[in-house]
Amino acid sequence: MPAEPVKLAYWVPNVSGGLVTSKIEQRTDWGYDHNRELAVLAENNGFDYALSQVRYMAGYGAEYQHESTSFSLALLLATQRLKVIAAVHPGLWHPGVLAKLGATADHLSNGRFAVNVVPGWFKGESAAGPWKANCPNPPGTPDRFPRGAPA
Repeated sequence: MPAEPVKLAYWVPNVSGGLVTSKIEQRTDWGYDHNRELAVLAENNGFDYALSQVRYMAGYGAEYQHESTSFSLALLLATQRLKVIAAVHPGLWHPGVLAKLGATADHLSNGRFAVNVVPGWFKGESAAGPWKANCPNPPGTPDRFPRGAPA
């Protein structure tokens, strides 16, 4: 049985300076034009996936951020083959709204949109979010994940 080819992915810098947690100044260009160029470059050089991150508050150098699902759709529309995965925090999105957005993005991109459900790690952001009232478990615990969405 032949080996599967290696799949390549990259982190989309859709937040300012937010690719690493560091006290060293980060000079990441978080703008759309730069990110579109990176997506096309990645696609033209054999990358299969791009993963956009999600931030809702400034912190660790990420003073500016683009929302991941809409930004991912913009990158999908700028490419032909690249699959783009949007990170989302459970509890912040109503499952029906996210499903509809995802279905539309997937349709517009011919099946190249995916969602990465993440519990979040940035304590200040998780504690300040609107989902804290809906979820008694501390951020980052598996019980924060939705059990399923009604059809």
